[in-house]
Parts: sequence; C-alpha cells; structure tokens
Amino acid sequence: MKKVVKVVLSAVMAAVMAVGMLGCSIPGIKAKRDINLEEMHKIKGTLISITRQSAGVMSLEEFEQSSSTISVSYAGNAYIPDPINSMGLKMSDEDFLAVYEFCLDSYENGTFNGYYEDVCDGTTYTFTYYDEAGEAHLLYSGYIYNNEALNDIINIITAYSID
Repeated sequence: MKKVVKVVLSAVMAAVMAVGMLGCSIPGIKAKRDINLEEMHKIKGTLISITRQSAGVMSLEEFEQSSSTISVSYAGNAYIPDPINSMGLKMSDEDFLAVYEFCLDSYENGTFNGYYEDVCDGTTYTFTYYDEAGEAHLLYSGYIYNNEALNDIINIITAYSID
C-alpha cells in the first residue's frame, strides 16, 4: 500500500512539474504574471475607465447628469469623480495588480464576449481597457447585476473615493 501511494504521489508531482514547465494552467490555480511595478507606473495614460450610465425613461437633463466615469492610470492612481481630488488617490500595489490582471485576462481571454444580462432599466457600465500603447479595447458594456468579477473591480477602484 505504501509503495502504491509513493508511486501515485510521484506521478502527481511529476505531472504538476510538467504542467508548470509547459506554462499550462490548472483550473482553480491562477498564475501571477511577472510584473515590474516600477516600470509599469512609468507608463503614461489610463489603464481602465469604467463609465456608469443610468438607463430607463428620463429627461435629457437627467440623462446628461446620470453618467460618471471612474478610472485607473498606469501610475496606479484611482480617479473617481470628485471636485476636491482631481489628482486621484494612489492605489495599493495589490489592488493595482488585481485591476491590471483583470484587464489583461479579460482582454486576452475575451472573458465577457457574449455576456449579457436581460434587464430593462437600471445602471449600465462600460469597461474599457487601454493597452500600454494607449489603444482602447472594449471589455464589456451592459448591466452587471449578476457578475461578481465586474462588481469586484468597481468595488476595488471606488474604495479609493474620498467619501
């Protein structure tokens, strides 16, 4: 029995090593990217912008006042609409990396392609990722009531609000 356990354990360990060397991913285990934050923060421009827009019946004036945009810069600053703090608040490295990895994973894997929530009114969101060259990539546009990942990113960014 001990010999069988050792053989099985050895086989599992060899398989895990082989998967790691081939760069494959194992479901449920997320590999972290090798990111140089110092270099990343030197990039000029926006990493992600998220526009919130109320949907439903409203006057033109209400419609114009119902939109706002939050964003994160490559420098690691969170910008939330606020007349007092136009410079943004510095995010923790952990939160910045979470947002950065969300953007790359969503863009590279097309995570939200075809995602749709059937809702008639409320609030819609548009998530736009800007690569290091400044090119805009639409990650998602629509309702997010039932999507934990999209809500989590908004919560990470808005945690840096002065309110």
